[in-house]
Amino acid sequence: MPSKRRTDPTQAMAEAEAALNRAGVKFVRHSPFHLKAQSFNFWPSTGRVARGSTEGEKLGLAVFIRLLREAGLANAHTLSVVNDPDAFIVKLPPQEPSFETY
Repeated sequence: MPSKRRTDPTQAMAEAEAALNRAGVKFVRHSPFHLKAQSFNFWPSTGRVARGSTEGEKLGLAVFIRLLREAGLANAHTLSVVNDPDAFIVKLPPQEPSFETY
């Protein structure tokens, strides 16, 4: 019998937190496995989404964020296009001729 593929809970949580931050969602991390945004609950490692005290369904991160947007809980602003790469590229300061780093 083939083994069931499991999602790494730490990686799933990090991905969910990053996606929610990008979407502008205010959320609370209740445990290493559970996120909550107002009445919405999400368990990243299983993809389960629940609202209030309902049992929830395995809908996944994308559906969770869509539900939050529909509820008006995601307020991320669209990013503006940057035409000048020098505006956001971090450059190292010039070094002294006799100073080397390894």
